[in-house]
Amino acid sequence: MLAEYLSLRQLSAYFGLSIRTLRNSLVHPVTPLPYFRVCRKIPVRRSDPDAWLSRYRHAEQPVDLDALVNDVLAGLQWRLLLRKGRKLHVG
Repeated sequence: MLAEYLSLRQLSAYFGLSIRTLRNSLVHPVTPLPYFRVCRKIPVRRSDPDAWLSRYRHAEQPVDLDALVNDVLAGLQWRLLLRKGRKLHVG
């Protein structure tokens, strides 16, 4: 196969995905993997898989640990006060 194209087997090794998963991705209704069909061969242009995979990228949001801890402690304090039967002054 030409160096400009990858077979599904090569693509499988590159991404660490099974060939079955890649075949399913070829016909995905929303984000299909672009490919060519030449007789029984399915070559994929070398530049297409990276662009296709970037559609699945999830950017992690930074976690504010101080705010998270404060929220948990406030919830625990609220439960403790309710358990003791005290009213909590919010203001």
